[in-house]
Amino acid sequence: MDKIRRTDMSLSDLATVYGCCGIFDMCSDEDLVSLSKEGADPFLDWLGWQRTTDCIVKREFIAWMRPDQSGDDCTDGYLGDPCAEAEGVEWGKCDFTLEDWGRIRRQGPVRDVTMNDVRYCERQPRYRLDGTMITDDREYDAVVVSEIVLQDLRRYVITGNATTAGLFDGLERLVRTGYTNASGGSCQMMDSIVVDWNSNGMDGGAGITVNGDAIAATWNFVDVLLDAMRVIRQRISWSPTLASQPLNVGDIVLVLPNFAISCLLDHYTCWRVCDGSQYNEVALQSYEARQFRDKLNGGMFGFGRVFLNQFEIPLIGYDWELIKGPTRFDAYLLTGQVGNIETFNGEYLDMTTVPSAYPEADYSVSDGGRFLRWVNRDETCVRQVMEFRPRMLCWAPWAQVRFQDVVCNTPMGPLSPDPCATSFFPMESFSVAACT
Repeated sequence: MDKIRRTDMSLSDLATVYGCCGIFDMCSDEDLVSLSKEGADPFLDWLGWQRTTDCIVKREFIAWMRPDQSGDDCTDGYLGDPCAEAEGVEWGKCDFTLEDWGRIRRQGPVRDVTMNDVRYCERQPRYRLDGTMITDDREYDAVVVSEIVLQDLRRYVITGNATTAGLFDGLERLVRTGYTNASGGSCQMMDSIVVDWNSNGMDGGAGITVNGDAIAATWNFVDVLLDAMRVIRQRISWSPTLASQPLNVGDIVLVLPNFAISCLLDHYTCWRVCDGSQYNEVALQSYEARQFRDKLNGGMFGFGRVFLNQFEIPLIGYDWELIKGPTRFDAYLLTGQVGNIETFNGEYLDMTTVPSAYPEADYSVSDGGRFLRWVNRDETCVRQVMEFRPRMLCWAPWAQVRFQDVVCNTPMGPLSPDPCATSFFPMESFSVAACT
């Protein structure tokens, strides 16, 4: 069988690493920077991506149990007559069904295979600052495509919506209210805690709601965060499976943009050591306050930490889709597991067997079956393609909290590594590195 997959192609004018139109001046004495600017991603790592080949995942929960009802009241459990008939019981259930995965696919530029080994000058090959070598344009294109797929993933873990073909549900869909079971009945017991901060600062203000219900303007951010943590731990204690598990540092994390971390830690410091609950710049600059503030740095992931009822909550800085404007952000208090029991994790379709199942094609896999790769060909023109199929599972949405539309003012504003965001570095326009 013909292994060549023919498509209509035209050569790309994107600059190459090698070849006769290099993106860098290979004949200079400067080292190349690493291809990846983002580096490690603690939040994606915390989600704990697991391989799977199960298309449908379904779990059922007993959401509540109660005595039989008489009108709108619970029947009594006591009996004065030993021969009398006992009252009954009833319960309700919720079920979650998850089908299929998202599909993230990107392709590289079209290249001329006859130019793969052409060098711009005799100094090549070159090494990046991280010590690895760029061997050819094919390797460069593959790494760039991988980087863009990961950029897509970083956005979709927040904004993904499974009702759109090719997407999976991200945090904005998983951490919400309005949960229903398979028959469309209400599963309110599964609803998350969703706090609309209504463009107020950390001190609170008018119009703040929790699951649609207004709260007093006197409550500040830490007050609400503390109460949300209380509700989560109380709900955990109601579950026989979870209640027996120890809650460890890192099981619950607070995810927010980096520019908002200072606002939170300053506010938390003042909440603990300043006079009153309001932010006080003078009091914050006291020796005691500075000492306390310094102790909040570091933590499990290096972004800082807060303590809620003496339980440490590590912070994770995440700048993808949580920045909602020059002063506004969203934040999530997420329960990933309780002891050894996972309540929140990512999965990816394991495509390890695809190449052997279709030997007539040119498929290959990498990164433990995460990425499926192939090459589209038309004569001597080639283009690399990569696909990744992820999804996210949340089996305890009631243990998750979303804060929306919180204001944080900083001297320089937010900064994001997302090139699709307006806060991407200090850039207002892009100039593509193209051959002329």
